[in-house]
Amino acid sequence: MIAGNAIRHGCGALLLSALMTQSASSQSQVNALAIDPEKPFVFVSFDRVGRPPLAPGNGQSDLLWLRIRNNSRVPIEVNAVDPEADAGGVEVMHEIVKAADLQGYSSGPPNSSTGWISAPEHYSPIDVATTVRIEPGKDLRFSVPLNHVGPSWYFRLTFQFALPSVRSGRQPQGVVDFEWSDVPTGERKAWKRDVRN
Repeated sequence: MIAGNAIRHGCGALLLSALMTQSASSQSQVNALAIDPEKPFVFVSFDRVGRPPLAPGNGQSDLLWLRIRNNSRVPIEVNAVDPEADAGGVEVMHEIVKAADLQGYSSGPPNSSTGWISAPEHYSPIDVATTVRIEPGKDLRFSVPLNHVGPSWYFRLTFQFALPSVRSGRQPQGVVDFEWSDVPTGERKAWKRDVRN
């Protein structure tokens, strides 16, 4: 009986040791995939709020300038359109997600009735796009209209890792969101209607 308990405890210790080794190995593999293991593989970061560089004073509203950063050791690809001569940089294909469409999404207090700009009534993603490759450790600067992000809506980009094609099926895609909480607090006044006029 004592020998049986010792064997069971010994097997349990071996299993626990194997699981811990596997967990440590998985964690080191994840860390090996990320350039900076403290950050997500792919993320969007705030750059600035401003008008298109070649079109000051022509009545165009401010844009939200962002960067999609590839923090993985594998190139990624996004769909985008080259800018027109007076446009605000590359237009990256994205979708707008409203809080009303999501259960449990916590929105901020501001809304259009309190003087904040509103989400677009209708937004159609670009029809014709080209694939833009972002190498490991690099980023792509792009812009969207200010009202594509707000207290109760955000935008979502789709990307894919530049992996070899497969015989059947497709490589999986990933998504990355940019939310109101990602806009620095000091920059949020740009979303007020009275500030923009």
